[in-house]
Amino acid sequence: MNLSELNQEIYIVLTTEIDKETACKLAYLLLKEKLIPCVTFENVESYFWWKGNINQSKEVQLRIKCKKENVNKVCNKIAEWHSYEVPEIIYFPVSANKNYHHWVNSI
Repeated sequence: MNLSELNQEIYIVLTTEIDKETACKLAYLLLKEKLIPCVTFENVESYFWWKGNINQSKEVQLRIKCKKENVNKVCNKIAEWHSYEVPEIIYFPVSANKNYHHWVNSI
């Protein structure tokens, strides 16, 4: 694959939600607004500091794929709709094969 042919980046946005139902609602909202073409879920266990204590929680991680031009909109919508007071919103550019790259950028 010639990466110079790919003029738009793909981004992965990561966030976690309290449970699968809440994660699905967030995913559906992003999909319905056509901000993303795809999201995958994974059950995770998190350990973290919160309000002076170490906490543990089972969560659902959302791995959201989007084109570069939508990453800010996606992050803003997650912040707006998220169930947590301080949601994890991590994003970074990634490379992909030509067909997948084209599909992501077609949405």
